[in-house]
Amino acid sequence: MKRNDKKKVSLTDIARSCGVSTMTVSRALRNSPSVRAATREGVIAAAEKLGYHAPLKSGRPSVDLSKHRSSVEVVVGLVGMKLSSFYSELLTAMEQGLNDDGRDCIFRTFSGKYADYLALRDALKKSPAEETVIVGYFGVDVLQGLLDLKPDALIVDNPGCAALRGNYSAIGFDNAEAARMGVRHLLERTRTDVLLLSGFKEHYFSRDIEQGYRDALTSAGIGIDNNLVRHCDFTVDGASSEIRDAVESGLAFDAIFTTDEMACGVYRALREKNRKIPDDIAVCGCDGLPIGEHIYPKLTTIRLNYTKLGRMAIELLAGRRSGDIPPSRTKLLPELLIRESS
Repeated sequence: MKRNDKKKVSLTDIARSCGVSTMTVSRALRNSPSVRAATREGVIAAAEKLGYHAPLKSGRPSVDLSKHRSSVEVVVGLVGMKLSSFYSELLTAMEQGLNDDGRDCIFRTFSGKYADYLALRDALKKSPAEETVIVGYFGVDVLQGLLDLKPDALIVDNPGCAALRGNYSAIGFDNAEAARMGVRHLLERTRTDVLLLSGFKEHYFSRDIEQGYRDALTSAGIGIDNNLVRHCDFTVDGASSEIRDAVESGLAFDAIFTTDEMACGVYRALREKNRKIPDDIAVCGCDGLPIGEHIYPKLTTIRLNYTKLGRMAIELLAGRRSGDIPPSRTKLLPELLIRESS
C-alpha cells in the first residue's frame, strides 16, 4: 500500500493561522455561542482553506444546542404532484434562512392520503417545534384541519381561500398577475388564439392563472373560448398528451401559456406534430425554472422568485417573534423574461 505523506491539519495549525488559541478554534468549530461571530467566521474560513477535517470522535458539543436553537416545522403539500424544482429552491432558501437565524428546520411532506393526514396531525401535536409553516397545496378540509391545530401557522406559496376560517397569514406570488403578464406578452406578439394549459382545476395555482388569463383576454377585447382552457396533472407527460390531443382534434391556437415544467411536454408534442416554436406556435412558461434556459428554443417565462419568497417567509417568522404582528396576506410580483420561444 502507498503511504499517505500528507500531513493532517490540526486545531493548532488553524489557531496559528488565525492568531487565536486552540481552545477558541475548538469552540468556534463546535458553534459555541461563547465565540464572537467574526472570530467564528475567521476560524471557519481558515479551516476551509487549510483543508481541516474533524476526527470522527471529536467529543460532544460544548453546549446542549437544543437549549439554544428553536425549531420550525415545515409541512409540504404534494397532493397530485412531485417535489418539483421550484419547491426545491423554496425549501432550500427557507432552511438556509432558518439556519442563519440560529434555528433548526423539520421537514414533513403530505401526499394526500387520509392515513398520512392522521399521522401528520399526530406528529404536529407531539412536535417540539415552536412554529409551523405550511407550504403548497392541500385540500381545503385538510388545510383547515392543520390551521385548527396550528392557528398561528404561516402559509407559504398558497393564497388560501374564502372557505378557510381563522385569521391566518399567507405569503406567495400574484399568480393571476403572472398569467396576465404572460398572456399580454403573447398578444403583443400578434398571437390571438392563446391556449391556457394549467394543472388540475382544484389547485389554487390553476384557479389563479385562469383568472389572470381571462382578465388579459377581456382587457384586449378578445372573447373567451373555453375550448382553449385545458387542464392536466402538472407533469411533462400530462402536458404532452393534452397538447397532442388538442392538435389532433383540430383546435386552432397560435400560442400557449403554461408552466415551465409542463412546457417541456408542450415542446415534445409540438415537435411530434411538426409545429415549430415560435413560428407556428409561441410558448410562454411560468415559474422561471433553470430548465427554461436549456431547452430549445429557450423558453420565455414569467419568473417567480422562490428564493426571495423563502427568505421573506423566514423574515416574517422572525418579525413575529420580536413583536405582535397582525395576520397578513402578501403577494410577490412576478417578472417577465423574454426569450426565443415567443
